[in-house]
Amino acid sequence: MRSRHSRKAEPVLGTSISREAAWPEDDTMEPWLSNPMEKLYADYFYFHFTNRLTPQGRNGCYICYEMEGIRSPTSVDRGVFENEFYPKPRVHTEVCFLNWFTKLPWAKTLDPGKKYTITWYMSWSPCVDCAEQVAEFLKKHNCVRLRIKFPRLYHGNKPKYQQGLRNLDAAGAELAVMCPEDFKYCWDNFVDNLGWSFWYWKGIRWNYHVLDEKLREILCNPMSSLSPRTYNFHFPNLPFASEWNNTYICFQVEERKNSSPKTYYKGVFRNQPSHLQQGYPEEPLHAEQCFLSWFDDKCLSPPVDYNVTWYMSWSPCLECAEEVVSFLEEHENVSLTISISRLYNCDDEDEQHGLQLLHEAGAQVAMMSPEDFKYCWDTFVDNLGWSFWYWKGIRRNYYALDEKLREILCNPMSSLSPRTYNFHFPNLPFASGWNNTYICFQVEERKNNCLKSYYKGVFRNQPSHLQQGYPEEPLHAEQCFLSWFDDKCLSPRVDYNVTWYMSWSPCLECAEEVVSFLEEHENVSLTISFSRLYNCDDEDQQRGLQLLHEAGAQVAMMCPEDFEYCWDSFVDNRGRSFWYWHGICWNYHVLDEKLREILRFRLP
Repeated sequence: MRSRHSRKAEPVLGTSISREAAWPEDDTMEPWLSNPMEKLYADYFYFHFTNRLTPQGRNGCYICYEMEGIRSPTSVDRGVFENEFYPKPRVHTEVCFLNWFTKLPWAKTLDPGKKYTITWYMSWSPCVDCAEQVAEFLKKHNCVRLRIKFPRLYHGNKPKYQQGLRNLDAAGAELAVMCPEDFKYCWDNFVDNLGWSFWYWKGIRWNYHVLDEKLREILCNPMSSLSPRTYNFHFPNLPFASEWNNTYICFQVEERKNSSPKTYYKGVFRNQPSHLQQGYPEEPLHAEQCFLSWFDDKCLSPPVDYNVTWYMSWSPCLECAEEVVSFLEEHENVSLTISISRLYNCDDEDEQHGLQLLHEAGAQVAMMSPEDFKYCWDTFVDNLGWSFWYWKGIRRNYYALDEKLREILCNPMSSLSPRTYNFHFPNLPFASGWNNTYICFQVEERKNNCLKSYYKGVFRNQPSHLQQGYPEEPLHAEQCFLSWFDDKCLSPRVDYNVTWYMSWSPCLECAEEVVSFLEEHENVSLTISFSRLYNCDDEDQQRGLQLLHEAGAQVAMMCPEDFEYCWDSFVDNRGRSFWYWHGICWNYHVLDEKLREILRFRLP
């Protein structure tokens, strides 16, 4: 083989070698003798193999091929093909290679029981006609494993070319966009580089991520990673991000058989603004739908258990939540954990109902903590070794969103932020504008006087409550706890010691509900300590406290030591010591005296 074929008319850098080019009229056409070539000129490689998103004049197509084990078990054969323009009809480079390969004496003696790997590094992705011929070739040669890598997508936005790539993928070809390391590999092995090192042009990695994402969308396959720019744009847990229209899922799938990890997959899906089926436009596919389709086709097996984890830039919409719920109901061997950066339309009743459906179906739904964002950066982002940068407000936004999600799901929060605790719990004598009530609770399960289980968490009143998607009366924090406790914990054969630390004392209606609950469940004992007295001069509210006391609940004001205990037990304080605010002891004694007065004198 020769380095580069010689002809009367050689193209120069900056000119195009078109698949449909014609020679000058005064040139004598000679048979196309160049394929395969041994090497490419360096300037040809830089011109034709650039991954610029909008290249001009790159009409020719080259294949740098590598064949492993074809000639002998250890052989590696390399070369370069280009389009043929003479003799007519014109032949694309993919077809040139296939015609040449089928005539090789070794190709006729391939062992059907073995796998032979052929890798193409192409300057363009295959057109639809070539894709069809390559797919036919693979059907006839089951022993050939074909990997095709390219720097650019040929008419990547046109339906028929997208369908051609999908047909290739379905035929078993492994399609991928060339990454920066692939360009260097080609430079070292297929280019007459005169000993020069490869030069990484500006934007090479960014363009790779853009094109790789586009190809994954076309094939409905996961991306291997995200670019730092994409991650930092789409994943921050901003309180207002209504214009961020794309959803990304960073996923992990762990297969378990006989309780032992078997296989591990990870990757990234993105919603598809438009989806093509047999070349015709269909409804857009959401990221959740892309994952479920891929997982069902590629991974799912009945005898295997799967632990699936999603890290999502947006929470699922109602339609996707319903699809996920149906999927989980059909596949009991799949457990799903969903951590989300932001809540999608969190004030919309339908979207709230979707999250509730997921929770009821057994999916574990939570907001992404700062540590989750760092984990995703380290695991799913091509970060080039850069450390994760915690943006301003990341922890504060997490607490606000986590609180909102807990309200939606009627589940306890695991902890409070220091800011929330220091705002809502101080025992101020006048706090009429503090409209939210928090309960920091502890539940001890005891059987035969032995501690069996222990739970703790935080509930907050819900300004609005959804039941089957329809608005109901707001839920107070006490009602949230009783509903959760009745559903998740309560058993008639176990004794429970329940402790509440409340920012406000219960209102009359909640006090009556608690009294009824205690009367129905004699195995539950309740201790209530609160920071402030709610409307303590109102006779109805006083009556509620008296009813609690008469029902056997231990009612008291929070002393300074209680505030410190709550800080240490229920607040994400990051190792900081509790700060005793001015007047904490004085206010406690004043409020304690008032409570004793209320409980001492029973109203008629």
